[in-house]
Amino acid sequence: MEAMLLWGVGLIRSIQTIANPPLTAFMKGITNLGAVPAYMILLPLIFWCFDEKKGIRLGIAIMFSTWINLGLKFALRQPRPFWNEWDPKVGMVPESLNGFPSAHAQISLTTWTIVASWGKKKNFYAAAFLLCLLISFSRVYLGVHFPTDIFGGWILGALVLTGYFLLARKIEAALVKGGLRFQMIAASLAAFIMILYRPAPELLMPGAALLGMGIGYSLTAHYIHFSAAPCFGRRGLQKFFTLLARFALGSLGTILFFLIIGRFEPGKNTSHYQLFFFLRFVLLGLWIYTGAPWLFQRIGLAEMPVPAGTQE
Repeated sequence: MEAMLLWGVGLIRSIQTIANPPLTAFMKGITNLGAVPAYMILLPLIFWCFDEKKGIRLGIAIMFSTWINLGLKFALRQPRPFWNEWDPKVGMVPESLNGFPSAHAQISLTTWTIVASWGKKKNFYAAAFLLCLLISFSRVYLGVHFPTDIFGGWILGALVLTGYFLLARKIEAALVKGGLRFQMIAASLAAFIMILYRPAPELLMPGAALLGMGIGYSLTAHYIHFSAAPCFGRRGLQKFFTLLARFALGSLGTILFFLIIGRFEPGKNTSHYQLFFFLRFVLLGLWIYTGAPWLFQRIGLAEMPVPAGTQE
């Protein structure tokens, strides 16, 4: 293994011989497309403005992929190229977690392949592959991942995608058939399993977010009946501004949520910090998948559900 890591450091050094300020700025921008903030923008955007069902499917896939990745990072405890025992000079951006497998490589492959599958055209898959390749290369260029971390991320991403395309619709059908109570229990059980191994607070995030997503979407599907389609048959500029208003208002709510809840955050060394960390992401999932859709309906940015018995 050490020989592979030495080879990886040598490759990073060779790649960085072409480094220059514009290229480095470009690579930092590309790498940000595979970071957590990018997915915190993408998931609400899809759920609120394009297709609520695709939004929840993609969200669950990303959370499971993130959980697998973080679990392996903490279990394997593999180094990063810029750690002291390797070459601190190669690191161009800060990273605090262990290296293997690369979350950027794994989750970008998971995410953009699923998004490309919605288009059902080869061009969409080509664009997704190119984006994943650029994001993955940026991690090596910036000196924060060995090439083996990237390969490991791709393999795990491919396994997650295989499970998604084989099992997602079957699981979804079972959940729909089981009803609201069954969906609540399933979300709670999945979150419980995901947080059994928690050597660090970061590993609580995917389980907490999944719990908030699952409960939030179930409540929305049963009681709010939110549709991402623009309301009242709006077209053209009306449609664009309706969707823009949804995203802006929902995002503002997310920002205010983090600002307000941040005032109550306990110290990281306190006994109840992990509980606070968990509840924060549960509540965030509830806001995105229930609170914001409810608000959109109340202020006319989404259609209210048609009462039973009034349909022609």
